[in-house]
Amino acid sequence: MNQPQNPTQTPAAAEVRPAFTERAIAYATITAPLATGITAPFLDGSAAVLGSIAYGGTAGFLAANYMNRLPNQLLHQLPAGDIIRAHRTTLFGSTLTTGMALFMGTTMGPEGTDALMAGILNIPAQPIPGIVSLGWWAAVALIPYKLRKVLARPRNTNKPAPNLPGITAPAVADTPAKQIAYRWHQVISNPDNGTHRGQNLRLRTISTMRWQGTITAPTGQSVTVTPDTVSSAYQVPAAWISLRPGTHSGEAHITVNLVAPPELDPTTLQGAWTKWVARTGGVMPGTHLENIQDDPNTGGHVALVVADDDTDSLTHPDRKKLAGALRVSNPLLISYEPRQNPREAVIRKMEHNPLEKGAKFPGTHVLKPNKNGYIQLGPGVSGFPARIQLFDPNLGAQHVLIAGVTGSGKGGTLQLVALAHHVNGSAILYADPKGSSNPVIETMAAYSGCGLDESIGALRIWYHGLKHRIEQSKQLGMKNFKPSPDMPWAPLILDEASQLLGEKAEHRKEATFIIKAGASLGRSLGMPVILANQIMQLDQLGGEAAIRDNLFYGGSLVLLRSDSQQKNLIDLPENFAGCNPADIPAAWSGDRDMVYDPDKPINDPERTFGLAFAASPGAHAEMMRNWILEDATPYTDPNNVPHPADWPFWEQRHDLAQISVLPDEQDNADADLDDDGSGTSSLLTGIDLGPKKGPTAEEKILAALDDLGDPAGLEVIYTSRETISRVSGVTGSTLDNTLSNLRRKDRIHRGPERGTYALGPDPQ
Repeated sequence: MNQPQNPTQTPAAAEVRPAFTERAIAYATITAPLATGITAPFLDGSAAVLGSIAYGGTAGFLAANYMNRLPNQLLHQLPAGDIIRAHRTTLFGSTLTTGMALFMGTTMGPEGTDALMAGILNIPAQPIPGIVSLGWWAAVALIPYKLRKVLARPRNTNKPAPNLPGITAPAVADTPAKQIAYRWHQVISNPDNGTHRGQNLRLRTISTMRWQGTITAPTGQSVTVTPDTVSSAYQVPAAWISLRPGTHSGEAHITVNLVAPPELDPTTLQGAWTKWVARTGGVMPGTHLENIQDDPNTGGHVALVVADDDTDSLTHPDRKKLAGALRVSNPLLISYEPRQNPREAVIRKMEHNPLEKGAKFPGTHVLKPNKNGYIQLGPGVSGFPARIQLFDPNLGAQHVLIAGVTGSGKGGTLQLVALAHHVNGSAILYADPKGSSNPVIETMAAYSGCGLDESIGALRIWYHGLKHRIEQSKQLGMKNFKPSPDMPWAPLILDEASQLLGEKAEHRKEATFIIKAGASLGRSLGMPVILANQIMQLDQLGGEAAIRDNLFYGGSLVLLRSDSQQKNLIDLPENFAGCNPADIPAAWSGDRDMVYDPDKPINDPERTFGLAFAASPGAHAEMMRNWILEDATPYTDPNNVPHPADWPFWEQRHDLAQISVLPDEQDNADADLDDDGSGTSSLLTGIDLGPKKGPTAEEKILAALDDLGDPAGLEVIYTSRETISRVSGVTGSTLDNTLSNLRRKDRIHRGPERGTYALGPDPQ
């Protein structure tokens, strides 16, 4: 019977072979050694050579058959292939004894044949040839003994099968179930010549794909049926047959697949996983798949990855290697999501990635937090919305860290987070050291600092608010922050954070001081830190582990496309295990043809803008994509921008933005002042008794403004802070503190444009 080629083909009826066929093979097996021994001495040279060649080929075939190394498909095509497989022991024994007879007869002639076949009669005189002859005759005699049941089989093959329990052997096999039962009785369980006599089959289910049943051995015996035996009987590959233990050793459950099962078909998810992923040395050895389902969202399949019994926990795979093992052309068509159970994960093999088309921003309702503070940032590859947490009912406001290289969608993500705070009544303080990177956020913010010096000013104002709420919390005994119109959430949004926190940043010390305080204390005071940067290494976060730990492990993370070093230089939270932002390519597809065709337009790559891994603490991180929102302006309300009404210093915010909040800087600034605020003098009765000193910072700034002013004194000329710094040589926080001190003394005044100054008191 040939192997079924499609699921609709039913098993063919069992062939009723005449008893003479098997008996003829048995007789040939028995007589071959004797016939060869008698005729071998009479073969001439060419006949001996041909006989040796024929014997060598036959011996090799039967030796491979004895070791069960012949492919099932080959045996299926041979006449009486099932008999060859069932009689492999006796055939191999006959081959060995025949070979001895052929060798002795062709090499030594009649004397060799006599020594082999008659040496047993002269053991006392010639013991060695006699013992060899004895062994040969013993092997020859063993063959008919093992075939005695076949030789004794009645010639009437139409004798009805005995009526034994569990046997269904109709005279005419007219249904698939009867065909299966008939073949089982004929080859395996037949009490006279079956390969496993008395081990009966009881069918449970049958379909065009497979049939299943239970094998029962006679009382006191164990089931010894093997897949090889069943393979020979039904002519299906042994790998398609599985046996499972039953309730006791005398019972076993069998499944015979009539088509290749999924775990053996590499075109299926289960087959590819078994063959390439879970193999020894594979990407995830010691694993298997369970609960495989169709995934309508991606047109592919989704399954649960489970560790085998001898595997303690899953290792997190390299996604590119996993895509290669599953023979997927694009890594973006593979999704791997770890679960809290260390022995489980979710694998998706997609026909198309649903995130490629993206999803337009549906409206501000997706940014309204649920009772636990979660908003929807965009769709996830699973079909579930990707969410981050703005606040926790018990822990307070949640920090947000957004990381990604230029062009990855970092600005768009920051715009969505800012819009979420805006529509929920937060008083946003925005700092952008690069200046106007995201103008729409400026329209949502209660205070914006765009530019290097202005952005540190925004941080200073926010820090004063943090100190105020700490004192307010002590006075009011607030345990959990509850926002209100008079005391709203007050997030600090810092874009391009490394411009202030990086190793060579001018304001690094002060910015690190502020962000560290906010990261540690801001959540419980309704003042979260929303930080965006290209890279996430510690040296770009002020070198402070407290900043990294509070943002990474205590807030929401949105990891967009990054360079390959990101994953190796940082320790992501456990729920991001296996998520490498460096695995996100710059484009969905960018492979070009191997040969240029000028008549064929080049396929321009489409960028993966907004593609990321995102999650809040405790939630599963998965691949997602931000809502497509080019400009949030239509969703903002410039006339309803909340400000922190509980901060009593709000009217003085522009002045506070110019003064360093570092304790040592403030102490130094105060030390430069006398009690009357006139400054320190080393003059005694008009005589300088001290050593000659260089000009102070105040003197340098006053001299610079005098040089840049109107020589005639008729017009007030205002000079920018940057020009003052360049001409005077005073920079950083020293410049800010000195300008503030000079303003308090009315030595200078602020101009109509922010960051400009002129000599003298304010004329107004």
